Amino acid sequence: MTPFLLFFVALATASPMRRQTMMLDADGDGLISKQEVMNAMTLHDALVALDIDDDGFLYLPQIVELFGSGDIFYQLNNNGDDHLTIGEFQHGLNLGEFFDLFDKNGDGVLDNTESYQMNYIYNTIQNPDAAITNALDANGDGKLSKLEVLGAFTLDEAIVAIDMNGDGFLTAQEMFPVYGNDSQALLDSLDTDMDGQLSYDEVKGGTSLDTIFDIFDVDGDGYLSLNTSEVDGVLYVYNAIKTNPDLVHGGLDADGDGKISLAEVELVMTMHQALVAADQDGDNHLNEQEFVMYVGDQLLFNILDHNSDGTLSFGEMHNLGLDTLFNYQDTNGDGFLDGTEADKITYIYDMVMAADQ
Repeated sequence: MTPFLLFFVALATASPMRRQTMMLDADGDGLISKQEVMNAMTLHDALVALDIDDDGFLYLPQIVELFGSGDIFYQLNNNGDDHLTIGEFQHGLNLGEFFDLFDKNGDGVLDNTESYQMNYIYNTIQNPDAAITNALDANGDGKLSKLEVLGAFTLDEAIVAIDMNGDGFLTAQEMFPVYGNDSQALLDSLDTDMDGQLSYDEVKGGTSLDTIFDIFDVDGDGYLSLNTSEVDGVLYVYNAIKTNPDLVHGGLDADGDGKISLAEVELVMTMHQALVAADQDGDNHLNEQEFVMYVGDQLLFNILDHNSDGTLSFGEMHNLGLDTLFNYQDTNGDGFLDGTEADKITYIYDMVMAADQ
């Protein structure tokens, strides 16, 4: 393990987040009661903490991660789309019912086996940056859950960070600090065109961050223990992300090739952030001028304006994804934005970054 990795392990081990965990258990009895949770947070606080990408939505995989099944997702998802809004969640249940979802044995308290996610939520409320700082171990239990890792970085960020020479491909040598002796075998399994290296598309087409977590989880217990070699690869990736100037500073052209890919756009913003940036007057609607100037064209505007009122509400655009936005701006269809093609997305990006300052 490199000195950097030892440094990060020390940070996670000595993190003040570990002391904060006990604050939820106000009476110090080792159990978390419903009243203790109600005294410490609101349901809105909890849902915002779980909304890792800040797009206002919770998705089925995250619901399954939280509760062990997707039952509550299907119960609350009245419109049949691929996500739950925070509003849908709050309309469908209260904080007490939310607590009960974690209380598997129904005894009214959360014991050590049931309280993990609630501690995670509480610590993220206390420190909103907990899941994306050096203290990867957000709940201070000495191990990393899949939720903590998936909350800390994306597969796109990991790929860009590992690609040390920025050529858009991963070699076995670049992968070795992450996967060790398994690097060549993993490369061979994903190398669909058998050219001896992995394109970003090959990586994303053949695996996911969820699957990568399982590779690191050698003993299959669902966690990466900080005092074992299980965590080394994750710490390496996280450190590489945090020391990559393009990723840290949010450059749109993350690989520095002079053009912008959809993956690079998805790396730095959500569609919701893009819409908010384009909404110059802040009325949660885009008029025709705003839409054509910053998002798409007249034809797309007319298609989306279902009630023909001359404006688009964010609701009317809820199915509009970054991929659609990207493709409308990619006028030559080569899969990249360069030259004048990139003007709109660059403007939106600058506005999103300014809003985050």
